[in-house]
Amino acid sequence: MTPESSASPLKIPLLEKYGPTMTKEEVAETLHIPRHIIQPLTRAGLFTPFGEPKKYCVKRYSSEVIARNMVDQNWLDKMVAAIHRHWRNKNARKRAKQAGNPPATVSQTVKT
Repeated sequence: MTPESSASPLKIPLLEKYGPTMTKEEVAETLHIPRHIIQPLTRAGLFTPFGEPKKYCVKRYSSEVIARNMVDQNWLDKMVAAIHRHWRNKNARKRAKQAGNPPATVSQTVKT
């Protein structure tokens, strides 16, 4: 095992430019996902902001936790599943609205 491969997860080049906390814009840039997807991922329990920020406050996320999750295959699978679920629910609500039907409630359970 080389010394580089046993280094801490914070040695990921994308995270080296950030401090110990990251905003949702920085998290989205690091994960290469759109910024508006961070909220559904937070709602699914995949991200936890520091403190208990109110609705319109800037949320800060741990860069160490993000780094650990970026190398965890199971977490990445859950993240992709949550993104798919978000768009599936959003599109179902849109189709129901266009058809004139009330939107059905869809379960937000997370596969563990």
